[in-house]
Amino acid sequence: MINWIKKIRFATLMFLLAFIIISADNKFDNEIIAPEGMVYVPAGPFIMGSNIDDPDSSPQHIAETGAYYIDKYEVSNVEYAKFDVNHKYNEGDEERAATINWNQASAYAESIGKRLPTEIEWEKAARGTDGRMLPWGDFYDDSFVIYSKTNTRGQSIAKPASPYGCFDMAGSVWEWTSDWYQQYPGNTHDMEQYGEKYKVIRGGSTFNNFACFTTFHRYYVHPIDTRAYPIGMRLVKDVE
Repeated sequence: MINWIKKIRFATLMFLLAFIIISADNKFDNEIIAPEGMVYVPAGPFIMGSNIDDPDSSPQHIAETGAYYIDKYEVSNVEYAKFDVNHKYNEGDEERAATINWNQASAYAESIGKRLPTEIEWEKAARGTDGRMLPWGDFYDDSFVIYSKTNTRGQSIAKPASPYGCFDMAGSVWEWTSDWYQQYPGNTHDMEQYGEKYKVIRGGSTFNNFACFTTFHRYYVHPIDTRAYPIGMRLVKDVE
C-alpha cells in the first residue's frame, strides 16, 4: 500500500513538473529591468525539497513565490563595511562577506532597502522550475563549486549561474535566509532543532562537500552564531 502511495505521489509530481516547465520557465518578462546587481525571478510554482537528501528536505513538494529581485552575487566585504565600520577583513578578501550573524545581515539589508530571502525564494533562485539538483544542472562538476574566494562573482572557471542568473550559490559561504528552521508540510521526521531557535542557511561553503551544495540542502544555525560556519548573505527586493 505504501509503495502505491509513493508511486502516486511521484506521478503527481512529474505531472506538475511538466506543467511548471511549460507554463512558467519560458515566461520571463523581458521588459522588466532588475535593479543594478540583481536579477528578476518571476512569480509562479516550482519543485522544492527532495526525497533523496537529508530527511529535513523531504517531502518533495510544490511551492510558489511572488515575483522578486535577488542579488546576482553575495554581499561583499567592501559593501558590508560601508554599513558596519567595525567590520574587519583581510587585504585581498574584498569579496563575499562572511562571519556575519543573522541580526547584522537583517540590519544591513534594511539599511539599503532590501531584505533576506525566505527559504523558498532562495531555493527557487538557485533551482529554477526544472527541479535541478545543482544551480547549473543535474551533474556534479567539482570545478564549478566555489572553493576559493578568487572564484567568486563569476570569476575564473566557476562561471555557471543559476537559471535566473545568480552566481556562487554552491560553495563560497553559507547564506542566511529569513526563516526559522521548521519542518516541511508532510514531513514526519522529528528533530529537536525544529522551531524558532535556529535560522536556515543555504548553499554550503568552501569547507563543505557535495551534499551541502545541492539546491535543496538546508542547515540550521543560531541567529547570532557565526563561529562554526562562514556565513554571508544574498539579498532580495520586492517587485513593486
